[in-house]
Formats: sequence, C-alpha cells, structure tokens
Amino acid sequence: MTKNSFMNRFLIPVVPVLLLAMIGYAGYFGSREIEHYALHQVVAAVSGALYFVAIAFGTLYVFTSSQMRGATLGESILASFITPFIWMTKEVLVLLESHPFIECLYWYVSPLHIWLVIFMAIEMGAASLIVRKKKMKSGEQTGGKMIPLLVIVAGLVIFVLMYAWGKGENLYVIFLEGYRLLFGSGV
Repeated sequence: MTKNSFMNRFLIPVVPVLLLAMIGYAGYFGSREIEHYALHQVVAAVSGALYFVAIAFGTLYVFTSSQMRGATLGESILASFITPFIWMTKEVLVLLESHPFIECLYWYVSPLHIWLVIFMAIEMGAASLIVRKKKMKSGEQTGGKMIPLLVIVAGLVIFVLMYAWGKGENLYVIFLEGYRLLFGSGV
C-alpha cells in the first residue's frame, strides 16, 4: 500500500474543521449586523455553536481522520492543534489593543487554553481507540490500547482536578500571579 500524500493525510482532515470554525466565527460576530432580533438570535446561537464545536471537538475528527489516512502520530497531533492554535492566537492578538506583544504571549498559558489542550489530549486518546477499532474490523494489525486509555484517564483526572480545585479560580489566581511576577501589576 502506498503512503498517502501529505495533503491527503494532513491537510484534508484539517480543512473542514478550520472552515467550520471560520464560518462559525464569521456568523457569530457578523450576526450583530442583523436588525431582526429573532433572526439575530438564531444566527448567533447556531454560529456560536458551530464555532465552539469546531474548536472544542474538532480534534476528535482531525485526529481520527488523519490516522485513518496514514498520518504519523506526530502529524496527527500537529494537525489536531491547527484550529485550536489559530483560535488561541486570535485571542492573543486581541490583547494587542491594550498590552505589549510580549505580555500578550503570556495569554497562551491561560487556564482556558490549558483546559482546551488537556481536553484535546482526551479526544486524541478516544480517537486512537476509534481508529484501533476501525483498523481491527478491516483486519489490520494495531498496537495496544493502554496508552490511549492512560491518556484519557490522566487527562480526565487533571481536567477535573484543575476545575475542582476552587472551581478553577485557584488556577486563574496562579495565572494572574505569574503575570504579575513577570510583568508587574499591568494596566
């Protein structure tokens, strides 16, 4: 069997999720121009949901699809991070209106972004199990399932503990203290 091209195993899984995020973003923020209240609410709700699904759950699709197309583990992980990283970067760039560039970069380690990365790891573990099951059905040899299960369990434990520890407020306080330590009290 020949190896799929980079475009087929990497870009094709990324494009639908990235397009869904872009359409959701455009619809959500563009909906404010709609004067009819009910229509504005519907467009905003649907677009916002699409935007959220693409960012929060796109990893499950991208990782599964890229693995089924023959991507390496590294390629699948990188492909899975494209849409969330673009979203994070957009959030960082928004801060340029009020903060210096170097301070904006600190936002990459915000609790929300950390939770998203942990959630993505959980999704990648689940996607690995899905791929394994699909490959087993088609008669292909697959590796063990312990590592994906460990990733899922560890991710869930970390995710829950981070939230349960003061409902996430403690993590945010640590984030703010880190900011103050590095950059002072801020604006």
